[in-house]
Amino acid sequence: MDFQFPAINYLYLLASLLALTLAIGSRGRLVDRTSMLWLGVLCSFAVWTLGELLANVGTTLEWQLAFQRLVYLGVVLGVVFWLFFAIHYAGLQRWLSPLVVTLLLLVPASTLVLVATLEWHSLFYERAELVLRNDHWVLQLEYGIGFWVQILLSSYLYTITGSLLLMRASLQQPAIFRRQSSLIAVAAIFPMVANVLYVLGVDFTGGFDPTSLFFVFSAVLISVATRHYHFLRLSPIARDLVFRNISVGVLVLNPMQRITDVNPSFAKIVGMNVAELVGTDATEVLGLHFDCSLLTQDPAHWEGCLRSLNSARLFDVSSMPIQGYQGETAGTLVLLNDVTQMQNVLMQLRRQAHTDPLTQLPNRRGLLDWVADLPALDTMFQPALVVMADLDHFKALNDLHGHDCGDHILQRVARFIDDRLGPDDAVARWGGEEFCIVMTRRTFAQGLAFLERLRADIQDQAFVYQQQRLQVTMTFGMVARRPEESLEKAVARADMQMYEGKRQGRNPVLSAASVAAVDAGPDA
Repeated sequence: MDFQFPAINYLYLLASLLALTLAIGSRGRLVDRTSMLWLGVLCSFAVWTLGELLANVGTTLEWQLAFQRLVYLGVVLGVVFWLFFAIHYAGLQRWLSPLVVTLLLLVPASTLVLVATLEWHSLFYERAELVLRNDHWVLQLEYGIGFWVQILLSSYLYTITGSLLLMRASLQQPAIFRRQSSLIAVAAIFPMVANVLYVLGVDFTGGFDPTSLFFVFSAVLISVATRHYHFLRLSPIARDLVFRNISVGVLVLNPMQRITDVNPSFAKIVGMNVAELVGTDATEVLGLHFDCSLLTQDPAHWEGCLRSLNSARLFDVSSMPIQGYQGETAGTLVLLNDVTQMQNVLMQLRRQAHTDPLTQLPNRRGLLDWVADLPALDTMFQPALVVMADLDHFKALNDLHGHDCGDHILQRVARFIDDRLGPDDAVARWGGEEFCIVMTRRTFAQGLAFLERLRADIQDQAFVYQQQRLQVTMTFGMVARRPEESLEKAVARADMQMYEGKRQGRNPVLSAASVAAVDAGPDA
């Protein structure tokens, strides 16, 4: 058998080598299913163009038909991978349910079976012969029903659908990605044009099918975009959907700290439209709309918090560098996350964790934290005075009038004490009917005088519950907190004073230097 090498074979050879080179180069970027599908596209195109090349060098019908199997292996896999890649690239993976995938693979799988058994039927080719054209033997075919099903329901449908998805995806990119998006759009158009011209009988390749060449050309353009701009690392429509719909404000800054793109969320936060923001200085924009005192920034790093000047909203700020093709810093991505609700929830939880639910006074933890946060100046010249106060005969009051009455008295007494404390003092419900008072910036004598007045006021106060006047008294024990002494130890010493007051008959204010704790009795 003689061999031939038509001029188009040089293009097939170049296209096959290009597709194979791109496939090898893409192996290091297999980070998700989209990039794996793209590798499948490139390998299929390499097989497709290699099959066309090998088929064209033969001068017998048997040779060219034999290599049609390799051609259609590349065709079928190529268009399937092309469609699946476009679907993933456009962020529409939800389309690919098991049933849909099965239906999409039905015609391609049937095509491979028909091509593998060409000698046994005429479903794919009704007639095949070699004709001499421009001094080369070209395979001329009359197609059967199987071919038309494959070409219409698989090759053309999948090619056009995939190309339209790629065009749609590229056209929806924001301005910062417009250049690489144009490459994607052009790449998507070429296979469609080549298919239409070939089907309409426009012969510009000597009778040979140029579709695979145009697919490889498209692959080159897409690879340039994906390699230069790392598109395969994140499906652009999925990325763009996040960019446009995420509640986090996003700014894209160039190295001069000017805004090159923003998402709608940021535009809404500052009450401006995107066109007004693009090109402006980011620092100036933020300074107009936020309190930036808690923000630290340099050309490549933004961190901290921004508080809106027009509302009570608080934003957490973070950033990350945008790497260019050669690893240089091409800009900065700045994120503004509205943490107002989270801060409010945390403050509410903290308040609940530090507040007694019955009296709304601080609880033990709340008072411990308050003392821990005391400025050193408040206790530098006068030690803090720690007081333990206990309602007298509270058990008997509960037994006689009920726990609702007891709760009412606790609430009234708590408010009564809190209303009479100074701005440098605090009171907390320590537990049960016990209250702990911490006073600062008072001398020991001043503290005793205040407690004596408070004790007398409580004794004279008429506490009314369901039209009943109830007399309430309290016993107080006070100590001066020692240097480096924990609040709990000071409380224990004050507790001893208070129980000594109980032992002496209740309703006094005791402040002896130290006493031994004694039993206060069953109805204390």
